[in-house]
Amino acid sequence: MSDRLAGQVALVTGGGRGIGRAIAEAFANEGAAVGVMDLKAEIADEAVQAIKAQGGQAIALPGNVASREDMFTAAARLRHAFGLMSTLVNNAMWNRYGPLEEQTEPMIARMIDVGFKGVIWGYQAALPQMRERGGGAIVNIASPSAVLAMRHGIMYSAVKAAVAAATRSGAAEFGSDNIRVNAIAPGPTQTEGANLVVTEEAWERRRQRMPLGRLGQPGDIAKAAVFLASDEASFVTGDMLFVDGGVTYAFS
Repeated sequence: MSDRLAGQVALVTGGGRGIGRAIAEAFANEGAAVGVMDLKAEIADEAVQAIKAQGGQAIALPGNVASREDMFTAAARLRHAFGLMSTLVNNAMWNRYGPLEEQTEPMIARMIDVGFKGVIWGYQAALPQMRERGGGAIVNIASPSAVLAMRHGIMYSAVKAAVAAATRSGAAEFGSDNIRVNAIAPGPTQTEGANLVVTEEAWERRRQRMPLGRLGQPGDIAKAAVFLASDEASFVTGDMLFVDGGVTYAFS
């Protein structure tokens, strides 16, 4: 346990597994009280129990980020448990890759609802508490696809580009309230979910493209999130930090 985030109260969406869970655990290890929001209650509970087992403070917040009501309910429950929210991590995403003509209306709607509207509802739910507190930090999980072309990922790229734009504009709009807004663009990262759809051969091809010679791990992204949420980044806002092992611009 450390104290880089001591006294902070953080809400992490999609915090039950993968990158979101790594961020939630890292925040708790740095002294923050964490609300783990996830669509599946059992997954949120598992993450919370793991955090508590390490001596951290956490609460499970089952809910759907695509629902404005659920986001506000989660924020209210977090405040009741630990006090005013200081930090929001908009991590939740639902995605399906494939040729554009195969993307159905429900698929596209869900990608937008979770990946972009969820960020907006997060902003709206967090801002009143952060303003009452006197400031805060928002960390959005974007993607290198926000700025680079991606075959069979038009909708994913579009959603993440919208998140990047909302990051810049949020920084401009909320800065006067001492609220910083930044994003992280993770490169190829091995998560449990990704391992279900990416073969060992595909991972190896990606690894060979990496300037640093390795793939990303959820903990790599979590460390960047801790930095952006901490006082060490007190003069950083409107930025998108590429945590990608150098692959984005090495091959762009």
